[in-house]
Amino acid sequence: MVKIEDLKRINMLKQVPNHLLAILGQEAQLSIYGVNTQLFTVGDPIDIYYMLIMGQVALKVALNPDVDVILDNLQSGQSFGSSALLKGSKASYTAVCQEPCEVITLYGPRMIELFETHPELAYYMMVGVAGQYKRTMDIRARMIIKTLDMHPELNHRIDDIEQLTPTY
Repeated sequence: MVKIEDLKRINMLKQVPNHLLAILGQEAQLSIYGVNTQLFTVGDPIDIYYMLIMGQVALKVALNPDVDVILDNLQSGQSFGSSALLKGSKASYTAVCQEPCEVITLYGPRMIELFETHPELAYYMMVGVAGQYKRTMDIRARMIIKTLDMHPELNHRIDDIEQLTPTY
């Protein structure tokens, strides 16, 4: 069980009404992880949704045995693992605690059950996840455009640059 006050520390839950946070709080667990704890890795079945109260988590993908690309360094208030809300999903990145972390976890299959009985909860979670997705895509698009600005020789290889910044 997790307190409503702790759930309100999560960015995507700040606008969720208290009666819905109370439902989430009954299902949520609070976990503490140490530095270098690997929460999941590429290809793992993913059925836990994570919300970071304290600490930092790196989301990364290995390009080869010697090179990892860090997709994001998540800070307090951020969430990850939204694939847990889709049946049968597998992780597309590895999540590793960069420092001690305090994390709220929600079991994905149980969340799907709650969405069926509490459509308003499903709506708020969908809005939160969609907002996160849009922010992430905007950041990625800016990174690509910055890279192209730094390497103009690549521009001639792109047919439609506007497609790099889609509107969702």
